[in-house]
Amino acid sequence: MEYHYFDNAATTRIASGALEAYNRTSLDCFANPSASHSEGHRSAALLSRCRQSAASALCAQERSVFFTSGATESINIVMSSLLCSKRPGRILISAIEHEAVAAWTGFLREKGWTVDTVPARGGFISPSDVYDMTDSQTRLVAVMAVNNVLGTIQDIRSIAEAVRARERESGRPILFFCDCVQALGKTGLRPGQLDIDAASFSGHKIHGPRGVGILYLKKGTIQVPSHAGGQESGIRGGTENLPAIAALAAAMEALDIADQQKVTVWNRLIRKTCSECGIEVLSPDRDCTPYILSIATRLPSEVALRMLQDRGCLVSAGSACSNNARGKAEAVYRAAGFQKAAGNAIRISFSQDNTDEEVEELAGALRSLVS
Repeated sequence: MEYHYFDNAATTRIASGALEAYNRTSLDCFANPSASHSEGHRSAALLSRCRQSAASALCAQERSVFFTSGATESINIVMSSLLCSKRPGRILISAIEHEAVAAWTGFLREKGWTVDTVPARGGFISPSDVYDMTDSQTRLVAVMAVNNVLGTIQDIRSIAEAVRARERESGRPILFFCDCVQALGKTGLRPGQLDIDAASFSGHKIHGPRGVGILYLKKGTIQVPSHAGGQESGIRGGTENLPAIAALAAAMEALDIADQQKVTVWNRLIRKTCSECGIEVLSPDRDCTPYILSIATRLPSEVALRMLQDRGCLVSAGSACSNNARGKAEAVYRAAGFQKAAGNAIRISFSQDNTDEEVEELAGALRSLVS
């Protein structure tokens, strides 16, 4: 059976241009960029061009762009930097953060940190809540730009303003971290244009390869426990994965915000289908990316997934980043106020690779669930 893939928030098919860049770099620029011979210099020059390209896409300075093995490592670098602090303080994490961020809660508490959760009513983080909860002991605030389960878009600019207001009042720096994995290519958000201290990005979410990502950091923002080999200005040691970096740069260059227009049409079609069939739509109508659409049928999530797969459509029950993906997604739904629908929710996520015909097939498959 040929399947129609609607789980693009989990991972995307690598684009032909990115794959070509990967293969070409693997063959033509295989030398270590740190090597002192001519081939090493050639690889180093390509690495520099890739950094320039990525920085341009993020409206950032080159010195703020660090290549990592993916968003999870980028997040770990930021969160582990707290361990360099001589005195534990307080951090705020939104109630709908990705598990890569939320999983740090227990560990940091063991190390003496106070970790508090910012509520997410309807899937949104209120800047006023962030302001009210931030105090003189707060050292980090983590709010993701676009939620990976509901697709809600946070008002990062206003949240950053709230953090800076508290920072001025306390006279102590507060690191504002933003998980931007689901925002890149799906919104106009550019960290270099906002008052963000750190942000994470992932290659395989934007039709790039797996195993590569970006950490955006303002100069002098964090300390890291280990500088390892000194690559990436000491932020992330280890020989650079130049083929993957080149493929990531190619994928970023190919991003086209115009794709959002056709995705919006697909999103509206599925919303209309759900409305006609009595299927609850959990993703809000406004301030929500069209690429992610969460709905709740009257069936348990796993049953609906299997039935849709039998009809050729692949969707998910939420985040696919852990063995307990369904449980993590349900926690997000409940945090957003969808307690009753959490066990019946499924996530549909589109990409530029989908077609009108595939979306029509998905609409028909949803109707069949009801009938």
